Amino acid sequence: MFQLQNIYKTFPSNGARALEGADFEVAKGEIHALFGENGAGKSTLMQILAGFQQADSGRIIINGQTRRFFSPADALSRGISMVRQRPAICPSLPVWEACVLGAEARRGPFLRRKASRDMVNRLSLEWGFDLPVEAPAETLDAAGRQKAAVLAALLRNVSLLIFDEATAILNQAESEKFFALVGRLAASGLTTVIISHKLDETLAVAGRATVLRKGRTAAVLDRAGFSAEKIIPLMFGGEYESASTGISAVKTCTIPQISTGRRGAATLQALLRAENLSVEQAGYPAIHSVNINLYGGTVYGLAGVSESGTETLMLTLAGFLRPSAGRVLIGEEALKNGTRAFRGNGGAYLGMDGGNFIAAWDKELSIRDNLVIHAHRRFSRNPNPSHPLARLDLLDGARLRCWTLSMMRGADIAGPSGAKAGTLSGGMLQRLFVARELAENVSVIIMSEPGWGLDSRRRSALFDLLRDAADEGKAVLLFLSDLNDLVEVSDEIFVMCRGGITLNLGKDKLSSVAPHTPSSINGHIKRQINAAMSGVAGQ
Repeated sequence: MFQLQNIYKTFPSNGARALEGADFEVAKGEIHALFGENGAGKSTLMQILAGFQQADSGRIIINGQTRRFFSPADALSRGISMVRQRPAICPSLPVWEACVLGAEARRGPFLRRKASRDMVNRLSLEWGFDLPVEAPAETLDAAGRQKAAVLAALLRNVSLLIFDEATAILNQAESEKFFALVGRLAASGLTTVIISHKLDETLAVAGRATVLRKGRTAAVLDRAGFSAEKIIPLMFGGEYESASTGISAVKTCTIPQISTGRRGAATLQALLRAENLSVEQAGYPAIHSVNINLYGGTVYGLAGVSESGTETLMLTLAGFLRPSAGRVLIGEEALKNGTRAFRGNGGAYLGMDGGNFIAAWDKELSIRDNLVIHAHRRFSRNPNPSHPLARLDLLDGARLRCWTLSMMRGADIAGPSGAKAGTLSGGMLQRLFVARELAENVSVIIMSEPGWGLDSRRRSALFDLLRDAADEGKAVLLFLSDLNDLVEVSDEIFVMCRGGITLNLGKDKLSSVAPHTPSSINGHIKRQINAAMSGVAGQ
């Protein structure tokens, strides 16, 4: 039995109280789900159990004995390991060595490299991971990094394994494999805790569930009490119907906009085009002869497995990667100068890679400085570039403070704007950067997994905002691994496989999916998408 009793935790850097007397317990061999809205304290509570954080007060009890962990190594010595949202792995090492590091087979003081490699390979095959143990660890995709983290824990004979948003960045097939693995781990006697915003799929495998709300334990439920309809009100309390969605428009301050000249009704001319686009760059799946047109007034969905080239395509469209052939155009201007040209011509981008943001931000900078990265020109006291003092780039502090606080309120984030961005939870960061991108007056919005780390209410609100952006005449391109979300929000869907577009579902096909709710999604459409992602024709 693993127990946490009356746990309190405050972060001094911003004064935020993450936990206020939270309780939690999980029995041996149990699959236990942990739910709560963004900022409820789920990850912090489990990080305390796994030794990544220390509680201000409260007790950790393992099999009746009180323990205190000062590091993940302390927790690991008691059989506790945590697969975090961004699994840490040594990129320069082979997969087998990164997994076994610190737990190698030895003969006296000497390392047994072959025995260690064989041990990793044997365990990988036994659990069906099929990891390329000789490949560099940096070549693993998101699912591979998770498998490597689980394998590293199994090599250390852990008895409790905690997964923090393990399925947030996995596609549907990978998610199904993950939950099958969790079932097998439980059958072998391992205790498992799953932190997740995806209620239905997590409830399908869990034996019990704990719900946190604002740092406190709101409820502990057994299978008889399992349903999203029961759990969601427990997560949000009486504020469920009226609380802020956490990604609302900024209307408190009047701030000058930088016009792109592209805002308005749906367009007859493509706002962004990819013409015979091919990319071959080390570290990214190649794409070949891709042609797409993005028109204003439309939300485009992009589907594909991790190695299909979806990430390569989106990074190239946003200027992060250079084409080896073909070109990208925004309006009539070819994208030649990377991300600067993309933004300068009305583009906004927010991407995720294995749980990491691909965006201009720095965890050591303040929240205010991260927010103003793209908007600083609005607050210059000398907006005229020919002004003698323009080079000093003096900012209007009062307007900047007003705007920053409005952005934080819109993203439902409390605390000082001078706090480091790295002190915010993953969900808070996601809300903040989505709000930052949507605050710009742009014509093309490209986002990869924008709902990552968001609870169901905020994810739904985000999709509403993106639909509103399309209604204003913007072109929106979204990569979503969750097919329910993808079909719900998209007007048109591109499916990629092996570097090419294998299926284009237009508005005429998707219009048959009504109403757009996950419970009523047309099964034939999903089967078509899955078949196209797998490269299966004629489905």
